[in-house]
Amino acid sequence: MTLRKPSLRSAVSPFLVMDMLRSANEMEARGENVVHMEVGQPAGPPPKRAIEAAQNILSGGTIGYTEALGLPALRERIAQHYKQDYGMNVPAERVVITTGSSGAFILSFLAMFDVGARVALPEPGYPAYRNILSALGIEVVPFSLNAADRWAPTAAAIRAIADSENIDGVLIASPANPTGTMIPPEELSAIGKLCAERNIWLISDEIYHRLTYSLRADCALRFNDDAVIINSFSKYYCMT
Repeated sequence: MTLRKPSLRSAVSPFLVMDMLRSANEMEARGENVVHMEVGQPAGPPPKRAIEAAQNILSGGTIGYTEALGLPALRERIAQHYKQDYGMNVPAERVVITTGSSGAFILSFLAMFDVGARVALPEPGYPAYRNILSALGIEVVPFSLNAADRWAPTAAAIRAIADSENIDGVLIASPANPTGTMIPPEELSAIGKLCAERNIWLISDEIYHRLTYSLRADCALRFNDDAVIINSFSKYYCMT
C-alpha cells in the first residue's frame, strides 16, 4: 500500500511561541510562578465599553453574516480614524475587515503575490510572516538589520536587496516585533518612494502604532499610495 504524501505546506516551520505558551501554561497548572513574555498581548482585560457593546449586541437578537468586506459603519469609522490620527483621506472603500491581522496577511499575500513570488523580510523579525508566506508558496528573501541602523529597515538596505535579488514585495513593521524599534518618518518616506519607483509591493505592519513613546508612528500609506497597511484592534486594549 502506497501512503499518500502530505502537502508541501506541512513542511512549514512551526510557530514556536505557541509551543512556549503551552509549556508555560503547563508550568502554571503545576503551581509554578510564570512571568509570561512569550506572546505580545495586553495584560489587562478588555475595555469596559467594549464589553458593554458586545453584551448589548448579543442580547439584542440574532447574529448573522456581515458583508464580505466588513460592516460598512465600521469601515467608515476606521476611515475616520485615519483622518483624525494621521490627517489622511482614506476612503472607506479601501478598508477591509478581517478576522485578526493574521487573516489580513493571508488575504493580502493572496491578492498581491502568485506562487513563486519573492518577498523580502528583515531579520530579526516576526517569524509568522515567514510561515504564512511559505505556506502560500511565496519565497522569503531575508535581509539582515544592524545596530548602526537601530535594527530598523532602511531604504538603502531595501535598495541593496532589490539590486541583488529579484523581489516582488517587502514587508516592514514599525514599531517592530521583536525589536520594538521604529522607522523615522523621513526613512519611511524614502522606503515608500523606493518601492513605488521599483514597482515593489510594500506591506506595512502597523498593529503597534498606539504603543509608542517619544517617536510618533507614521503611516506608510502617506508615502506610497499602493502600500498595504495591516492594523488591529486587540493591541489597543491597554491604551483605552
